[in-house]
Amino acid sequence: MDLRELELFGTLMRVGTTTETARLLGISQPGVSGQLKRLESRLGVSLFHRTGNRLEPTHEANELFALAVPIFNTHALIRSKLPALRNLASRPVSVSATPALVEGFIGPILIRAGYRNWKKRIVLRVHSPEDDLRSGEADIGLQMALPPKAEFQAYKIGHIPLVAVLRKDHPLAQMKELTCAAVSTHPLVCYNADWSPMGGTIRAAFTAQGLSYDPACVVPFCANVCSMVRACGGVGIVDAMTVRDYVMQGLVSRPITDIPNVSIIAFHRRNEPLRAPVQDLLTALRKPVA
Repeated sequence: MDLRELELFGTLMRVGTTTETARLLGISQPGVSGQLKRLESRLGVSLFHRTGNRLEPTHEANELFALAVPIFNTHALIRSKLPALRNLASRPVSVSATPALVEGFIGPILIRAGYRNWKKRIVLRVHSPEDDLRSGEADIGLQMALPPKAEFQAYKIGHIPLVAVLRKDHPLAQMKELTCAAVSTHPLVCYNADWSPMGGTIRAAFTAQGLSYDPACVVPFCANVCSMVRACGGVGIVDAMTVRDYVMQGLVSRPITDIPNVSIIAFHRRNEPLRAPVQDLLTALRKPVA
């Protein structure tokens, strides 16, 4: 018996008439009778005998039905789950990223992935990508300098230099390029290295030069660094994408020769199957830029 025949047989067992079975299955009453005759012929047993307008199951039919009940229950469960699965499949992809990556990196990738003129829907969260993935608020995280973590499957999708940002009237603004040693002699606006992966990268570069990493002003994001440097002075360290938005606002940037580039990382929860639209966007993120 194939699944279609099982469905016919199970419906007949439950409702007891060919007319009601035909209505429930969306086929004609003669079609039900014909399929039943062919099924009985192929099985070599009689499944029903007619009593008035009803079909009474034979002993063999009751035996078959008892064996098939788990199949019917599974079929009913699948049908009940389909609406939720359809809703899940149509849910927008949710991406959690740091501000610099939302403002300066992800746009061209979204165009390449088919989001131009918002033909596809997406939710962009500017928050803590790691926390959003752990809580299930995001499907994909985007972050710079993310260290390897067992709970996430991560992919390097790019890299970007870190630069010093300072006011035009700052003494270091006269230099074409800087070093960690030069930066360390001035008040530093930077990140908590125990919380921020970028802060950890900068601290490691300072430590490698035998320098102390001790920011005078600790902020969470690159944009905050630029705002505080513009307001109160000092030297900040940010990614090269962020500084592009601030060079016309009284700030200048200078390369720092002994801080390595930071990687841009896309990541998702490890060992968790991805929905098709999530996989599509992740593929676009991982595709090299021509």
